[in-house]
Amino acid sequence: MTGDFERLSGEFFPYRPYHSRARTSLPSVMGGFLRRYPVPLLFLVLFAASGFVQLYLLTEPARQTLIAWCSTNLDNLSWNPIGTLVTSAFVAEGEHAAQAVQLVVMGLGLFPVARRFGNLRALLLVVTAHVAGTLVSEGLAAVRLEFGSLTASVRDISDVGPSYVLAAALVATILFGPGKTARVLAAAALAVLSPYLFEGLTSLEVAAVGHVVAMATGTALGALMTVRRRRRARFVLPALAKIGPGPAMSATSPAYARRSQAAQPPAALPAAA
Repeated sequence: MTGDFERLSGEFFPYRPYHSRARTSLPSVMGGFLRRYPVPLLFLVLFAASGFVQLYLLTEPARQTLIAWCSTNLDNLSWNPIGTLVTSAFVAEGEHAAQAVQLVVMGLGLFPVARRFGNLRALLLVVTAHVAGTLVSEGLAAVRLEFGSLTASVRDISDVGPSYVLAAALVATILFGPGKTARVLAAAALAVLSPYLFEGLTSLEVAAVGHVVAMATGTALGALMTVRRRRRARFVLPALAKIGPGPAMSATSPAYARRSQAAQPPAALPAAA
């Protein structure tokens, strides 16, 4: 029962009897995994598909053209902000090993965050971190360019990859993850990647500033979601304890209302006149 509470996302109480879990077949387990983690799986599939296209189907000039189009630099953000913000998270530089490492690290961050907060909240966390990291870092570059601290070449730099997403997801997992193993793995991945993530921070390079902003965003949103989840649990868990274990339901569902009504003691009959 404790494990079910730990997997509580929002107001849902996922309970299944032991004998039902024991008889689960492999196809149903895989189907359940796909239904439980659609957001992390979608991120990984899109990133892997993009890497396959870049490495095996495109010529080198075509790949560089794609990277230039997807880069979230000042020039691209001035005329195609939505397109570059979306595609830049799934297009990465580097060869096979670098892209494989990013794929694994995204998994170490995204799956625990989705388990802890739910898929939609996990999506909100990483998308907000990606957008915030991009806008703050590029905005700072624009200000420094205006004051003459940077040259005009900063307007068309190459800036692609899921690093803002994975940085935010790793920090959220370390601070709010669902278990010790997930937190340790995320901390190890962050420690290995730290020299890359913070390279150039003292000189306020775009990527390093974006990583710091993405981590701060992931921390803030993770803390907010944790507080909201605990407040909701104060209402949901005592109510479920009164009703007893049952199939997955929310506190506002018709099934919950029916079981809650059935659990109430019968009203006393009026005394005979």
